[in-house]
Amino acid sequence: MPKYHAKLTSSEIASIWTSYMNDSMSKCVLGYFLRHVQDEEIKSVVQFSYNLSSTHLEKLTTIFEEEQIPIPTGFTDDDVNLNAPALYTDPFMLIYINHMAKIGLLGYGGFISMSAREDMRAYYREGLNETSELYERSSKVALSKGLFVRAPYIPYPTQTDYVDVREYLSGFSIFSKQRPLNAVEISHLFMNIQTNIMGTKLAIS
Repeated sequence: MPKYHAKLTSSEIASIWTSYMNDSMSKCVLGYFLRHVQDEEIKSVVQFSYNLSSTHLEKLTTIFEEEQIPIPTGFTDDDVNLNAPALYTDPFMLIYINHMAKIGLLGYGGFISMSAREDMRAYYREGLNETSELYERSSKVALSKGLFVRAPYIPYPTQTDYVDVREYLSGFSIFSKQRPLNAVEISHLFMNIQTNIMGTKLAIS
């Protein structure tokens, strides 16, 4: 009896389409980085990241072909001028990759939870492991060079506390008494600020 081959669900198609677009863009950016990076430690991280994106694109292309789904029109060499002069410093390249690895960890976790087919879950579990390794490598180099920007420190709590007034949920309304940010709010603001700064620099360049 032939083995049943379940078709990809809408969520799985969305996942592989998003992955293909992300990796095709990353390959363009990282290919440009490789043309200009000077620091050997940072270059090894850029190369590792570039290799991951290239391998992912090959695997995703195979999935599209096996499922007889048209391969998306992703980013190509026509979308980047590899011969353009250097626009970024080596530290920027490293922090960019580190930040993209953070986003990738969130993305792959989401793709796993959206996938039912075993082969899809296996692909994204592998991607999660690879992205975790990329974050580890880029973090180690950034820490060794004093480039890793840590989230703000706050005093440790001295007692368990509870939200016991409705006004706490009003946040920072000008019509209510201001309160200190809590640790969860600080962590999200910190991540958003990093993302915005990175986006601004890329938009300018």
